[in-house]
Amino acid sequence: MSLPLEPLGLPMIWGRIAIGICAIIHVLFASFLVGTTLIGVGISTVAYKTGLKQYARLSRMIAFILVLCTGTIAFMGVLLVFSLNIFWPRFWHTLFRIMFWPFLLEAGFFLGEAIFSYAWYYGWSWSGAVGLRRKLHLSFVWLAGGCSWAAMAMIDITASYMLTPGPPESFWPRIFNPTYIPLDVHRFFGNLVWAGFALAGISAIGSLRAKGEEDRSHHQWAGRLFFAVGFGALCAMPFLGFLYLRQIRYAQPQAFFTLMMGSRSWLFDLVALLYGLLVVIGSFYIDKTVRASETLPSTFAGFMPVSLWAVILAAIVFALPYRLEHVPFIHRITPAQINPLGKMQPNKYLSASTLVVFALAGWIYFLAAFRGMGTREEKAVPIRPDRRAPKLLIGLAVLSVLIYLAMGYSRETARAANGYLIYDRVTLAQEGPTYHAR
Repeated sequence: MSLPLEPLGLPMIWGRIAIGICAIIHVLFASFLVGTTLIGVGISTVAYKTGLKQYARLSRMIAFILVLCTGTIAFMGVLLVFSLNIFWPRFWHTLFRIMFWPFLLEAGFFLGEAIFSYAWYYGWSWSGAVGLRRKLHLSFVWLAGGCSWAAMAMIDITASYMLTPGPPESFWPRIFNPTYIPLDVHRFFGNLVWAGFALAGISAIGSLRAKGEEDRSHHQWAGRLFFAVGFGALCAMPFLGFLYLRQIRYAQPQAFFTLMMGSRSWLFDLVALLYGLLVVIGSFYIDKTVRASETLPSTFAGFMPVSLWAVILAAIVFALPYRLEHVPFIHRITPAQINPLGKMQPNKYLSASTLVVFALAGWIYFLAAFRGMGTREEKAVPIRPDRRAPKLLIGLAVLSVLIYLAMGYSRETARAANGYLIYDRVTLAQEGPTYHAR
């Protein structure tokens, strides 16, 4: 493939930086929007069925967030496409030709998501109506949620194809490539983790800045609700990640080796470290919240200290690197190249299982306590208010951003480290003429 292009006369690193910045901002907002829309579907449905003002107020906040983020996503998406045309024209031409229909459908679904989100927010007066208009208003968020999920599914086709491509001349094999379904399911739950913890962090900031007791109580209750969503989805991530990596192993062994044993294996250890921190900090938040509830389970006092120690030790083992020579700067500490404690089987399997089992048990305790706290404003105030609990939620929100970026970069660098923009299809070397004339 040859395109008549004027060389930029720049080092390739500048193109990689430009694309990276645009992609990071766009993907972060887009994933947050997808997760927030899906959470909004559940909360608005509860508000519709129960008539509770607490849920109605929360759903309106989510509607406002959707409207606020939609414009940012659209702008960064356009900027990303412009940057791809400027800095990666050969790659973009190839990818767009192969993925024309998924890209077209994604744009259509995003437009639908924006239209229904705006209708949901600006038609809020219909939420207090009776009859057909109230049902139609609820349908807006359901349609927005469906469009957001469909748009994510279209982008996941492209993202999975770049790592494990099917034959480009065959429509269905390139759509349902080996990692499409695992990636789509993994990102579905990952978006709930990211959006749940981010919304919990926003609610925590609201509770710390609240002037009145009623507002503080509402934001505190909202933070607990969003935490329940994010932490529950977090419990499923190791299992879904295992299934995704398993597909990469069989479909693209070179990329799998690069990520798990090769030069980018330190990224997997970073993801493991961040996941362990999420579970540990989330467990401390559960401990604080459940102990402050009026319905403290009799078994909780004996279970939680054991759980906290277990997840701390498991998080340490889970984050230990195995191939030390690939960890940046570690050669200044030790000349060793292998750390036997960081072996995947059985050490990391056991530590990941421990994190999931104790996190799931703590989540169940939290749900029981949250239900006992009630949903009305007067029951949302804890017995012992604690400003440290909102700070834990803010910490979880920050960590969720970091792990999302680390996981996305891990997938992308598994290609780039081996010289590919689209695995076995487009290489970095093919973009060389874009930057320097040959």
